[in-house]
Formats: sequence, C-alpha cells, structure tokens
Amino acid sequence: MKLQRINDERLIIKNLQNIRLVYVIQTLGILGLLGYDVISNGLSQNPLWLVLIASTVVLAFMSFSSDERLAFNNLQKTRIAYAIQLLGIVGILGYELVTYDVNVMWGSPLWFVFTISTLILVFLSMNISVDHENNKKSPGKGVAISTVVLLFISIAVGILTVYSNETATFFDGLLIGGILLVCGFISFLFLFGLRKSKA
Repeated sequence: MKLQRINDERLIIKNLQNIRLVYVIQTLGILGLLGYDVISNGLSQNPLWLVLIASTVVLAFMSFSSDERLAFNNLQKTRIAYAIQLLGIVGILGYELVTYDVNVMWGSPLWFVFTISTLILVFLSMNISVDHENNKKSPGKGVAISTVVLLFISIAVGILTVYSNETATFFDGLLIGGILLVCGFISFLFLFGLRKSKA
C-alpha cells in the first residue's frame, strides 16, 4: 500500500477535527487522573501537571494572536498541543517502563488514557483513509487478505508468548493470540463497512 499525501482540504479539516476530538478526550482523562491524585494524595509533584500545563499554554499562546474566523488555523494549533500532550504521556510511560517494570506501566491509569485516545484517533482516521483511496478496492478481498495475515500473526504471537515466558501456559498463548485476532478483526470489519458504504 502506497502512502499518499492528502491534498483534499475537506479531508485535511476532517483529520484535524478528529485530532481535536481526541485532544479533548485525552485532556479530560488527564484532568480526571490529576483530580483523583489531588483527592487521594493532595497536591503532589505528578509529571502530568507539566504535560497538561505545557499543552494548554502552547494552545493558548498560539490561539491568542489568530483571527478567530480562521477555523483551519485553530485546528492546526490544536494538533500541535495534542502532539505535545502525547509526547509527555509517552515520556511518562517510558520513564515508568525504564524505572520500574512493564507491569507498572501497564497498570498505570495513564496507559488506559493513552490507549483509548489512540484507538479513537485510529478509528476516526480510517474514514479519512477510505475517502482518500484513489483506486476502487474490492472490500471483500481486502478484508480476506487482512484476516489471513492477522491469523498468522496471532498464531505467531501466541507461540512466542508460550515459549518466551516459562510461566506462560498454552492457555495464555491462546488467550493473547485470540485477543489480538478478535481486536484486529473488529477493525477490519469496521474498515470493510466504510469501504462498502463508499462503493
């Protein structure tokens, strides 16, 4: 599949609106985590404060000097604030991974915020991707090929899970591979539905 730059202004604006929506969801998640932290621990030196303040200040300063009638420019500024916020979250999660353990990182509620916001952005971007496709692909053929490739990947991940960890059982490998297969297949069905509706 060849990646192409999107030149259609309607699709660019749609993509920026998707990023704005995910930015709002991610910011609400961060505010919820910080609120819970303040209630349970008082004001602490949580690095999420820095991420929230940096992304909000950048968005505020960039929006200060612009003409409010230019919605496109405001959406581009939201994209930059979202990128700062995303880099901060990835940095905090990376610090937890390096300092503690992968289980601590996965157990962090920030991992949940990161995962949900990323999944929402991916599913919203699929619609833009289908709108941008030049050639008329057969929706059934695409989902069949993707499912076969996903099946092989799921089997490989299941086998690697069993053999890479001495405490993992056959059931663990089956469970991990099955979850990967089901989640991937749901996204392929969503993409199939989008292509079918465009055809």
